[in-house]
Amino acid sequence: MSRTETMTARAALACKTEHSPRLGQRWRLAVTASGLALTLAGCTGTPMAVTEMSAALSAELAVASAEAGAPVALSEGFASAVARAVETNAGYRAAFAQEREALSQVGVAESVRKPQLSADANLGGLQEFDSEGDEVTGLSGGISLSQLLYDGGESTAAINRATAEALGARAERMSQANALALEVARAWIDVWQFDERVQLLRFRTSEMESMVGQMERMAADGFVDRAALDSARRQIVDVQLEETRLQADLADAQVRFRQHFRQPPGRLSRPAEIVTPAVARAEADAWQNAPSLEARAAGLIAARHGVEEAEAAFRPRIRLQTGLRTPMDTEDPASGNFGLGFDYSFFDGRRRVHQLEAAIARRAAVEDQLRQEQAALEAELAAAVTRLSGIERSMPLVAEQIRLSASEAETSRSQITTGQSTLRQLVEAEVENYRAQDRQIAMRAERQMLLLTIAARTGELGRRIGLPTEQPAEEREARTLASQDQ
Repeated sequence: MSRTETMTARAALACKTEHSPRLGQRWRLAVTASGLALTLAGCTGTPMAVTEMSAALSAELAVASAEAGAPVALSEGFASAVARAVETNAGYRAAFAQEREALSQVGVAESVRKPQLSADANLGGLQEFDSEGDEVTGLSGGISLSQLLYDGGESTAAINRATAEALGARAERMSQANALALEVARAWIDVWQFDERVQLLRFRTSEMESMVGQMERMAADGFVDRAALDSARRQIVDVQLEETRLQADLADAQVRFRQHFRQPPGRLSRPAEIVTPAVARAEADAWQNAPSLEARAAGLIAARHGVEEAEAAFRPRIRLQTGLRTPMDTEDPASGNFGLGFDYSFFDGRRRVHQLEAAIARRAAVEDQLRQEQAALEAELAAAVTRLSGIERSMPLVAEQIRLSASEAETSRSQITTGQSTLRQLVEAEVENYRAQDRQIAMRAERQMLLLTIAARTGELGRRIGLPTEQPAEEREARTLASQDQ
């Protein structure tokens, strides 16, 4: 290289070094209104300390505990009272809210397929670090409109998944409603049966004690053996000891009754038969339509669409988009754009692969859960129908046992003075008659519970007592108005 060329290169290098602070990149300092608003918004509220949050939590719990609902009217009968108790139950209302939430998620999934319009604005200043050091203040902004054209089926799968989850939430709500109705009905039936059994025990032991009192006077005259009298008293005490267990069962049932009906039970009438045995057997044969199975099936459909959604993530996205932007400097012209936008991720650390594997595993798990639920429900209903048939065959025999034991007791009572019957035989006949009557009350309650259990597991109980299958009309109307405002 010649000396002249070398000097020219050095001069050029020196010139570049000298002007680099002025001719380098432009550094823009923009204090925007959005940034200022975010800063102010972050400073306006004061976060709650742990002690304040704990106090707020305690206050919320105190308010929730104090908000006791109105008592459920019992005068309209067993079925109406059970339905009202379910409808006013907080858990049932929560299930309704979860169903509405799931229905709203369908709209969320559908929104991505509609045109997307957005805008932004910046208010502040622009400083250019060049030789002139221009500074511009003003407002810049833009507006953009886009429409999704292709996403590999991701939005379709998301909508189908949300729809299946919404139907699953409805089926789950109906399953919970039937289970809750069964528990409410159980509380009523248990209060009735244990109260009846306690009253029966007290009445019959009072009769037997009166009879033993008469026998004591006869023993004093030598007509009755003292050992036989003591044996009779022992049998009566054995019966009286059962009252402790019955009272404990009654107290437990009364607690559950107050929980559901929000009032003391008092003396309840025998619960009316909501479901007949013929209906219960027909529903047990149609167990495939049970709400719990519908919820599982909806979960399986949602899981399948979840796999499709994960597979679509491997495909590109195409959007039709347009927009307009105005610069902060009024001397600069506005700019617009229109065209197609492509979006595809070539490498994401295998995130999509793992998401697809998780979706496939979830689908397999839900399939197995559905099969297990089907087998368990079929076996449970078959066992319930078998027990129901056994009780129906036994009840006439118990009624006959009551008649025969009552006849035997009456015969023993008439023959005891002549020596043809003993005090032991008389007391045994009376105790057997009491136990048969007690067994009859318990079997009536068990029969009623079996009928209601079959109806609840198949979803028939909710329909029989009039529980809504869909959200109330006023809630649907509010939902429609909200969607119209949007």
